[in-house]
Amino acid sequence: MRTSHGLGVELLWKLDEDVDADVRAAVELLRSPSSLRTREQTEQLREVLQRRIEDARRADPSAGYAAHLRTALDYRDWFRFHTFVVEDAAPGRRRKLTGRTGLSQGEQRVLSYLVLFAAAAAHFSSLAESAPHAPRLILLDDAFAKVDEPTHGRLGRILVDLDLDFVLTSERLMGNWPEVPSLHIYECLRDPHVRGVATLHYTWNGRHRRLVSV
Repeated sequence: MRTSHGLGVELLWKLDEDVDADVRAAVELLRSPSSLRTREQTEQLREVLQRRIEDARRADPSAGYAAHLRTALDYRDWFRFHTFVVEDAAPGRRRKLTGRTGLSQGEQRVLSYLVLFAAAAAHFSSLAESAPHAPRLILLDDAFAKVDEPTHGRLGRILVDLDLDFVLTSERLMGNWPEVPSLHIYECLRDPHVRGVATLHYTWNGRHRRLVSV
């Protein structure tokens, strides 16, 4: 997906620059199948991993052996996600997404939403292997603030395409975009001279909004 100015994001998962020499050695050795490693390489890998386990044990002697293994061998801690900005106007060019990338607040927010949605969908898909009925739910407070209106529906379409259920709160959005096939909408109304809040319940079917109850 691209913003109205043709900007998008690219995610890169790579080895963290701050990891120690043992981790770098382990990653290089683990890239090759065990059947292709020499006996010396296998022994080197065993020594590297054993040192990591010993380091975990020294850092927290009270933890059990299983905890030491999880700490020492969780390769996810060895890598980091890096987010780059890509643009249709300059194919092949990418810039790291930081506070100094030179984007408007709206563009930064859209690109951040793309990363958030992709990460949430990947997490829930992984979780579904052990918990198939876990909800794929994402909550967005003050949703899509400072994002141009034509992009609202496109972001909603991404949530639908990624099979994410969502709860959005906003002072100005109803969420009744043609790109979203169904919604329940609750509008809260408050009279400053009356105690309490009135709630209007609507449904949206992708074409029409219908008042269900007051």
